[in-house]
Amino acid sequence: MNIVLDPLLPPWALIAAAVLGAAFAVLSLIRNWKSGIARLVAVAALLALLAGPMTREEETAPLNDIALIIADESASQSLDDRDAVTADAVEKLQARLEALGGIDVETVRYGGEEETRSVDALRQTVADTPRQRLGAVFLITDGQAADAEDARQPLDIDAPVHLLTTGDPGEVDRKITLLSAPRYGIVRQSVRVSFRIDDLGAEGESLPGSATPMVTLRIGGEEILREAVPAGAEAGFDVPLDRPGQTIIELEVAERPGELTTRNNIAVLPITAVRDRLRVLLISGEPHPGERVWRNLLKSDPAVDLVHFTILRPIDKNDGTPVDELALIPFPQDELFIDKLDEFDLLIFDRYAYRGVLSSFHFDNIARFVDGGGAVLIASGPEYNSPLSLATRRNLSFILPALPAGAAIEEAYRPQITDLGRRHPVTADLPETDIWGRWLRTMPVNKLRGRTLMEGPNEAPLLILDRIGEGRVGLFLSDHVWLWARGFDGGGPHAELLRRIAHWLMKEPELEEEALDLSAEGGDLVIERRTIEDAAPPVTLAFPGGEEQEVTLSESAPGHFTARIVNAPRGLYRARSGDLFAIGVIGVEAAPEFQNVVSTSAQLSPLAEATGGGVYRIRSGGGDNAELPELRRLRRGADPRAGENWAGVLERGAARVQNVRDAPLAPALFWLVLLALSLLAAWAIEGGRLRRGKAQG
Repeated sequence: MNIVLDPLLPPWALIAAAVLGAAFAVLSLIRNWKSGIARLVAVAALLALLAGPMTREEETAPLNDIALIIADESASQSLDDRDAVTADAVEKLQARLEALGGIDVETVRYGGEEETRSVDALRQTVADTPRQRLGAVFLITDGQAADAEDARQPLDIDAPVHLLTTGDPGEVDRKITLLSAPRYGIVRQSVRVSFRIDDLGAEGESLPGSATPMVTLRIGGEEILREAVPAGAEAGFDVPLDRPGQTIIELEVAERPGELTTRNNIAVLPITAVRDRLRVLLISGEPHPGERVWRNLLKSDPAVDLVHFTILRPIDKNDGTPVDELALIPFPQDELFIDKLDEFDLLIFDRYAYRGVLSSFHFDNIARFVDGGGAVLIASGPEYNSPLSLATRRNLSFILPALPAGAAIEEAYRPQITDLGRRHPVTADLPETDIWGRWLRTMPVNKLRGRTLMEGPNEAPLLILDRIGEGRVGLFLSDHVWLWARGFDGGGPHAELLRRIAHWLMKEPELEEEALDLSAEGGDLVIERRTIEDAAPPVTLAFPGGEEQEVTLSESAPGHFTARIVNAPRGLYRARSGDLFAIGVIGVEAAPEFQNVVSTSAQLSPLAEATGGGVYRIRSGGGDNAELPELRRLRRGADPRAGENWAGVLERGAARVQNVRDAPLAPALFWLVLLALSLLAAWAIEGGRLRRGKAQG
């Protein structure tokens, strides 16, 4: 029974009345303590009448305690029938807890494809449960948790957390871990990749004396090396980055007999090679408006180191030009074209004609430079058909995709992109092709090979790109691109066009005409194939489980073909199309969920220790049956709460209020009578009949 108030006045008025009444009572006591006591009783009776004291009686009903079963259904729980052990443990726990009586069982399941967050799941479930009814928590998991560090933080519950691990005591696993894995590197430099092989046993401890497993190294899908590596020791290798773009490194360690999974036996490392600086050698044959276009374009790029020479006359010619108007230094032809040619990424001849400066040996070295992986671009004008044309240099002519076929054609025309050019990354999607400005000159040629991306009047080749050996050659058959730079007749995208040509020659990956890519979009695997052919061949796709499938692609844009695998299983995918190779990952790359899969209690045992719970391995003998500890009911505050083969569930004694009855502590008439009698007594003491009787005596 409780005492509550049902006042007749608002709280502020009741407080004011109490203060005034107390002051009146104190003054009365000071004047006459006998009558003051009577007045104090009167004030108390008045305040009680105004406050309305009530007696409150509550009818309650006992509530069942709550036992939480939190079951881990993450991806690692699918290994070695752990999911079956978990399901059996949940079923048995529910039955045994209900058999104890007075317990409501709540089962919560949580998962994780990339990582398991057991502590978060536990805290969230406990937060949604009335604390005064919580009797015990049973966490069923393999023990691997990405948030294991949070297990040492206080849980703030007065109930035991019992940890039940599902792994077999004899399980083993082998994994490979990248220790040093750079994502970027510099072209023509090597990067160091280091790794370690671990053989793990019970509780994730390293197994002593394990064999030296065989490790396979693949670069770009091609096997490079197969070698035995000691387990537990750090090993490494250098990866040469010969070209810009992405290089895919795969390390795969041989399977260990009886291991849990091979998903962590492979490590994939994409390394993107970038050029530190793009070194361009620009050789101009004569001053002309287009020379400044090339120079401005290359100088505006902070990543380009430009070396530019303009050759106006042969070395041995003496025409009386004053010395102060000549170059300050002689042209270093031997240094540029013999000693340091390989240090350049691109060589541009801009309207260059043979003037006796470069010898046959220099041109021969240029041809070898291209064949070995270098790039040459020839931007030609009328000199291309002259006797001094580069096409007449026999040491150089065999790398040229076209030879001159007459004098320059002087007529206005609008450059056009060919059907092939609409699919080629260099000229595809160039803006505003319908309103390009006119050019006024082109060079007729006999095409020998290569791909024509742009054409002039009468479908004459205007831009030809070709591959020679490991290198590339470009031939621009007009010197009027500068008209676009000046805005003549509306202009055109000269900067973007020249940039793309230069970057294609320097083998920038985004401009490769043949490319294959795998990417993840909302759980789907998207296959993209870029080609300049009319159709793309099927792609051979290897799924995470090892099975292969031929996937047919459909054209989404000129030169672009795609396919989509809806709701693709998570894991590593490999794709091949001819010589092209690509790797893609659905889910987090190198997901923590499968980095460590050996069951353990060490990570989550602090939860049990902090709450007095127990730690139990519920599986033995390799079966899928769960062997649970005995369940016991314990009084609230009992200690211990768990033993070696038993787990406690607290009796919390929580109750629910079903009915509330209020009754006056005393009727109002009682307080009025008490008030009246008190005031009458005070009157009698101070000046009534009692005082007069004393005076008469």
